[in-house]
Amino acid sequence: MPKFTSIERSQIHNIIANLTIKRIPDNEIIKEVSKQTGKTISRRTLVNVRQHIKRDSYYWYKTLKQGEYEYIHEFKEPINEIVDLQRRHYKIIEDNANNPSIQQSSLAELHRLNITLSNYFDVAPTVVTNTARKEIDNSIPIPQQDKEIII
Repeated sequence: MPKFTSIERSQIHNIIANLTIKRIPDNEIIKEVSKQTGKTISRRTLVNVRQHIKRDSYYWYKTLKQGEYEYIHEFKEPINEIVDLQRRHYKIIEDNANNPSIQQSSLAELHRLNITLSNYFDVAPTVVTNTARKEIDNSIPIPQQDKEIII
């Protein structure tokens, strides 16, 4: 791969990953990289980037499999942040009873946060169930208090 800055490299990886998922032909991907970055890449570079993406994805997935509870913890952190932001917006709404424009902005943000939180909760049972099922499959006893995992 020719000399690229880390930002250009990241942008090229993202372009290639997104277009490969959409099954765009290689020559079109090369054109799009050139169009978006102003840099040209060879077909060999395209193949190398794809291999790099696969290797990184494999190691990321392998790490997640080995640290399942760490993954649940990482999954839980953004949920906690959203709940904290919701709490702050409720306080902003209460503290600005005489300022409808601030209340309206906070209500709009609360709505967005509720949707985001709802999306996390839609996925949460799958994350927790897969981890708990793997524990059972591996014959590791689950203490009674840990049978209900609360996010």
